[in-house]
Amino acid sequence: MTTLPPYPAVIIKKPQKTAIPIVVSSPHSGEKYFPDFLQMTRLSLRELQQTEDRFVDGLFNYTPEMGGTLLTTEFPRVWCDVNRDCRELDPGMFRPALPSEGLVQSAKVRAGFGVIPRCASQGRPIYTHCLPVEEIHRRLQLAWIPYHESLNRLLKELKQQFGFVILLEAHSMPPLPQARACDMVIGDMHGKSCSQHLTETVQQSLCQLGYEVRRNVPYAGGYITSHYGRPAEGIHAIQLEICRSRYLNPATLQPSRGFLQVQSDMAVLLETLSRFMEDRLSWHAPSRVQSAS
Repeated sequence: MTTLPPYPAVIIKKPQKTAIPIVVSSPHSGEKYFPDFLQMTRLSLRELQQTEDRFVDGLFNYTPEMGGTLLTTEFPRVWCDVNRDCRELDPGMFRPALPSEGLVQSAKVRAGFGVIPRCASQGRPIYTHCLPVEEIHRRLQLAWIPYHESLNRLLKELKQQFGFVILLEAHSMPPLPQARACDMVIGDMHGKSCSQHLTETVQQSLCQLGYEVRRNVPYAGGYITSHYGRPAEGIHAIQLEICRSRYLNPATLQPSRGFLQVQSDMAVLLETLSRFMEDRLSWHAPSRVQSAS
């Protein structure tokens, strides 16, 4: 029998004023670890914490105050990564080994970063031994399924109400090795997951705030962005990677002096997205009237 966690796997922070069709998803900000997981990993707590998109949910703390919805996790990404297909499993990390039929053997899986990761950052093995197959069902039931059920429901409800919804997929990244500085990377699956105008609006807003911004390189978007982004159907998904050096102290893994500035700037970005939608919701006025009747 599966034991439920002592905390909610998924946290939904609803709008505190009139709702707008924006969902901010922070799937890698969870930082609560099961005791049994800590016993089976070979990594220290600090090494595990370095894999988190640490405090990214806090950077978007103003989302509900501005009418948007914030979706976050309590569980960490090294325990279950909801930004992967649930079939992205490494057959060899379980006992008995899984049959490969029906699994998705992506480059991420081969590198050790499947839905149940085998490695932490820089290829460091997480476990000292193979996991029992039962762990797959447990983690998908407690983490992956609740997250995607919640996200799918939120997007469906807002799309039905407004005819249009933006999913902002929020992540953090280490400083990139290239010579030219980069503070943010916008990912739209090379134009497939959202309208080009939305991508340009996000990039322009961030540049006006003083950030060095790249598009799709090296992060074009993960499973959530590619799976949910259906611009032809009015669901626009865009990923944002924020360089940790802008808001996180690498020595203490606590917010740095830059945290409040980045948090304030993300509120400005959300305000820009709100105005972006106000200009376009008239396209979908029949849908809103119909959903209200």
